[in-house]
This record gives sequence, C-alpha cells and structure tokens, in this order.
Amino acid sequence: MESSTKKTGRLAAFAWAVVGFNLAVILWGAYVRATGSGAGCGSHWPLCNGEVVPQAAAVGGKTLIEFAHRATSGLAFLLVVALVIRVFRAFPKGHAARSSMSRSSRCSRWA
Repeated sequence: MESSTKKTGRLAAFAWAVVGFNLAVILWGAYVRATGSGAGCGSHWPLCNGEVVPQAAAVGGKTLIEFAHRATSGLAFLLVVALVIRVFRAFPKGHAARSSMSRSSRCSRWA
C-alpha cells in the first residue's frame, strides 16, 4: 500500500503536468491565431469541415493546425476532469484542495 506522502506527490506531479499541458494548448492557440488558421475547420464546430476527423489526404496546413488545437483542447478538458476526480478521491471532505476545486469549477462556469 502506498504512503499518503507518495500519493500526494504523484497527485501534485499529475497536477503540474495538467498545468503544463494547458499552457501548451494556450500557446498552440496563439499559433493558430498568428497563422490565421482559426477557420481551418470551417464553421462546422465541433466537426472539422463536416467530419469528426478530417480525411488525411484532404487536410491542408490550416486545417491540420486548427484540428490539432481542437483535439488538444478536448484532451486538456479530459485531463482537468481527471484531476478533479483524483483530488476528490485523495482528500477528505472539507480539505482545502477539495474546496479549491469546487470554487474554481464554479468560476469556470461563468467564463
């Protein structure tokens, strides 16, 4: 059985990895904007040019850039959900980590 310190350390490492991945997604979004690739998938959100995954042969540069950003953004969302679940499982009710997660999830609903 793992010690509490080891579990907390692994959770902290996962949390930092999620932060790092989200920063990379933000930077990739800046690249999407700078290259003018924001419309690379057309106006078919959440689809990309009417498809879930665009055809490899038909994918142009802007489409690839925009689709990659959409895919990484979706993965970032799933990582944040996984982090919230891990925090709620790791800490008891009333712990600062749990209440922080609850407050930040309420704030994200306003955005």
